[in-house]
Amino acid sequence: MKKLTGNGLWESSRMMLFEHRDAILEKQGEKHKQTHPLLDEQQMQWIIEKISTAYRNKEPIQLQVYGEYGNYAVNGRISRINTLNERLLVGDAWINLVDILEVETAETCD
Repeated sequence: MKKLTGNGLWESSRMMLFEHRDAILEKQGEKHKQTHPLLDEQQMQWIIEKISTAYRNKEPIQLQVYGEYGNYAVNGRISRINTLNERLLVGDAWINLVDILEVETAETCD
């Protein structure tokens, strides 16, 4: 009977189901997620103009890209633009236009 008094019931049970462990880890991971910033129309137009100029002139470009757990930079030349899916290919990575936060071209990178 002594085992069941106070917190003894839970202390004696040290087993955790996989579902509970996964739920705890998922909840902890969501604390570090950031929300997607919304850019206004003028900022988006400026980003699109910089991208099209860099693509036309085959200039190297540096992009600041939104990531769920932190923004990251992508450097390289734009090899393809897919207007239907609104994304572009830089190096070997496809990047959605809505995820691009900032653009620097060759003249601003140096």
